[in-house]
Order: sequence, then C-alpha cells, then structure tokens
Amino acid sequence: MYRIYTRQNHHNLTVVTLLQLFQELGFQMGRTERYTATTFFMGTARLLKLLRLLTGISVLQQVRGWDITVPKTVTAVEGSCVVVPCHTKPHSRVKWYQYHATKYPVVYDRAQPHKVEHQFKGRTSVVGKAADGNCTLVINDVRRTDNNIQVYAWINPDSSSTQKFHLQTVTISVIEGKAPIISLQEQIMDGDILQANCSIIHSCPSSPPSLHWSKSQFLKNSTIMAFSQEMQGQWLYTETLQGRATYEMHHSNITCSAQFSRFTKKSRLKTLNMLYKPVTVTLKLAKKPVTEGSSVTVECAANCNPPPHTYTWLRREMGQITKITSTLSRKPFINITRDTFILCIAHNDIGEGQSDWLDLDVQYAPVILPKSYCHLTGEVLKCVCQVQAHPDALIHWTIDGNDTLPSSFSAFSTNQTHVLSGVISGPAQSHSDVFCTANNTLGNSTKRLSVNLSDTSSLSTWLIVLIILGLVVLFGCTILIFRKYSRDRPQGRQGLPDSVQLQSPIYNSPQRSEIEDSQSSPRRPESNPEVEGGVSDVYDNDCVTEIRLIRAQQLHDKETAHLREGQKQPPAKVQYM
Repeated sequence: MYRIYTRQNHHNLTVVTLLQLFQELGFQMGRTERYTATTFFMGTARLLKLLRLLTGISVLQQVRGWDITVPKTVTAVEGSCVVVPCHTKPHSRVKWYQYHATKYPVVYDRAQPHKVEHQFKGRTSVVGKAADGNCTLVINDVRRTDNNIQVYAWINPDSSSTQKFHLQTVTISVIEGKAPIISLQEQIMDGDILQANCSIIHSCPSSPPSLHWSKSQFLKNSTIMAFSQEMQGQWLYTETLQGRATYEMHHSNITCSAQFSRFTKKSRLKTLNMLYKPVTVTLKLAKKPVTEGSSVTVECAANCNPPPHTYTWLRREMGQITKITSTLSRKPFINITRDTFILCIAHNDIGEGQSDWLDLDVQYAPVILPKSYCHLTGEVLKCVCQVQAHPDALIHWTIDGNDTLPSSFSAFSTNQTHVLSGVISGPAQSHSDVFCTANNTLGNSTKRLSVNLSDTSSLSTWLIVLIILGLVVLFGCTILIFRKYSRDRPQGRQGLPDSVQLQSPIYNSPQRSEIEDSQSSPRRPESNPEVEGGVSDVYDNDCVTEIRLIRAQQLHDKETAHLREGQKQPPAKVQYM
C-alpha cells in the first residue's frame, strides 16, 4: 500500500494498488497470456520512472498520518445539544472547523476562542481527554440554522502535518423538537397506585430537557423516577410519576411539559378514569311543596364510576319501613302522609352507598288538638288553643260571638315544630262562649272550648288549715315523747357515790330497793350542798349518767361470767375515786 501526494497542492489521492493504477492508465500486464515475474517488475520500474517524469508525482512509502474515527452524520434535536463523536491517537490539541470551499470558519478553538465564528460562540466545547485520544465535539442549544452544516477536526493544528483533515467531515442534521408523550393506565381503582410516564426525545445525554408535571392535587404521596435510553443515535428521557389515586381524581387532567433551552413543549391532556363505589348519594324532589295525600317523584343521584345498576328504595311511615328494588334512578311515591321519609341505596360493580333519610316535609291543613281548654278562676278566664299545622297556622279567637278580643284581654302564642299554642286571659263570666279558629294556606279548623270552673281560693284555705293541723300534731307528739323520755331516765341517790348506786343492782344489796324507789319517784332529788354549782345528779349531766350505766353493765357482765364458771365468791369491790 502507498499514499500518493501531489507536490503542487499536497492533495491526498486515493490509495490504490499498482494494479488499479495500471488499469486506470490503460496498461495491460502483457500482450501474451504468460509473463514472467521478472518482466512484470521491469515494467513496473519503467512505469514509475515515466510517471515521475510526466506528472511530477512522488510516491512516499508508508507515510505516517492521523487516523480519525468520526461518523458521517449525526442527528440533533432543536433546543437540545448535539454530540459529535471523535476518536484518534493521543494528542495535545484539537481544533474544529466548519467546512467551506474557500474559507476555514472556526467552530471550536480553546487556545484562541476569539476566532470562533459568531454563530458558535459560547455553544461549543470538547469533552474527554486529549491524552486518551478523545476529540469529541459538543454543540449546545442546537438551532435550525445549524442544519446540514459540515464540521471536521484538525489534530494538533500547530504542527507541520500535511494531512488534509477537511476530507473527513461530519454532517449535522437538525430535526424539530417533539412534544413529550404521556402514558398511564386505562382505568384506575380507587386507592390503587397511579403510574404515569412522560417521555421526551433529545440528543444531549449529559443534559436532558427538564420535565414538569401538571397533576391533580388529590394525588397522595407521589414520587418521580427518571431514566434514559439510547435510541439510534438519540436519547429517550422518561420520568415516571407514582402515587395513590383517590376517587376525587376522576375526570381530572394530567399533563407534562419539557423545557428546552429556548422553548417549552407540552404533552397532550390525559383524563383519569377512576373506578369507585358510590361515595355520595343524594335525593332530590321533582316538585315542592309536598301536600298530604298527593304523589311525589324522588331522584337518587350517586357519585360513582361506573354508574349504579340497581337502586334500593326505603319508605318509612309511622315507624314502618317498606323496601322497593328498582333499576331506575327516579321513583314515584303515591299517597304521601305526614312524617314520611325516603332513603336510597345505590349499587354498582365496585360497591354500594346510601343516602341520608329525606324528610318530605309534607304540608297539611290545621288540626286543633284535644289538649285545648278554658279555665275560669274566679272572674279570670284563661284559654289555651293548640294547633298542629304545616305551614304554620294563624289562630283567631271568638268570645261570646265577638271576633275582636276585649282590650282587657292579653294574648300570646308559642311555636314548637309545627305545633302552635295560643293563650288568652282576661275577665269573663262563667257563661262565656269561646271559639278557637286556626287556618293556613291548605285549610282551616274551628273548635268550641268549654269553660271549666275552678275555685282556687277555697282550695288554698283548706291547704292552709291542713298545714296548721299538721304542725299542731307534730308539736304535741314532740312534747309527749320528751316527757316520756324524762320519766324513764335513771336518778341517783343523794349523798351516795355513783359507783355504789350503779353496782347495787349487780350485788343485790339492801340499798337496791331504795334506789329503785328513788328512780320511780317523780320528784326531783334535793341538791347536795357539798357539790353546789357542779353536777349534783343525773338530771344535771346526761353524759355522766350514760358513762356510769356503761360501767355498771360491764361489771354485771363480769359477774355473770364468774358465776357461770362456778365461782361463788363475789368479785372485789370497785371503788371510784
């Protein structure tokens, strides 16, 4: 093999074999079918001499050059960066040019950055290490004007190399940046994990476009994972959004956008399709108001997906519940009575949910309750008229045929849950004739109230008499009990110690009869002059008497115990100091 150079412009010709050169010049290897090897080489030497003389071409055997490995074409995404791979032998410096027929526009020059063309300033760099033979070029912020440009690398441009690097160019093809693509599940069950992917194609593996999500606020505990994948010289950057989905996200939109250097690309909208049981069930009346005895249509609306396939209706009247099953969301009810309530249970493929009891708020004409009355106390008449009605009724009074109440009468009313109570009071006679009339928009009702006589003054007199009699009886009983208690209390003998008086019953002494006589006598014993001003007898100190009785009882118990044991001698006499 040989590399052939021209002396005029050092143009590097295509390396060919001698055989190919002979064929291009129209030479043949011989006129006869057989040539010897000696004849062949002699012809070759003569040919070389001829070429040297005629064309001035010098053939340099095995001239050493730079072997550069670059692709013919690279694809760049607008707004991204583009990488032009370049590999050769270890070198000290590399310089990149844009191919031009007559000029040498500089694309990258680290040593002289001011010589870089205006359209490439601040956008180009070389990555990798020259010592490793890496001469890769990176162009940032790819623009439409970069389309179809050709660039080439010059290795060690300061050396005296005669190699023509511009013959090995790389064409940059610029394509428009596409919007990111978003993908997610077709259907998501309430409470399951939502997983959405947002992918964007770019040409800058070191700096992919930043992705931004627009998602529902109801997505809980969301996380984002990212990964890249090479695809035919380009890169696919993907972010995966994960989070727990809730039924509130149904029919909400989710998008993502990719931020390039000078613009933003937005994905298409994706609408979430959540599957969940009926979470809210409400009842709606087709018409209002509802009157007693009429018909009404109730609609059952359920927030769920898929829609309900069955409805269970419950009707409650006077404590009794009637159950009806239907596939329709609207149900007519006939012969409505007061205090009627309706409930609906909606069923779908995921589960069921029920509404609250709906009070139909039935309206009806006034009804005067049996509790209404009139009482005449002395010459004061008081009447109460209780009316049940919805809407609330108005009460009118008629006394002795007069629709207007006398000025001496007072009137007021109270209202509690569709029950109106009207009260009047004033001076009247026992033969007064009283009527109560109640009316509302649905009708009226009138009732004559009979007057009941009541003499509260005589009743009060008898109550006072009974109270006085009770107090007299209670006082007399108290006196009798006190006198009886005074007679039954024990009395001590004058001039004798208390211990002797208390012990005498135990020892059956001769003094016992005297003490008993003294106790049975109603007379108060005479006072002892020696103890004047102190405690002279049991009447003066009940506490001392009680203590003495307790001590005497204790001595009696001891004596009884000794007698039971067969001891015949009496116990020693106890003296009180």
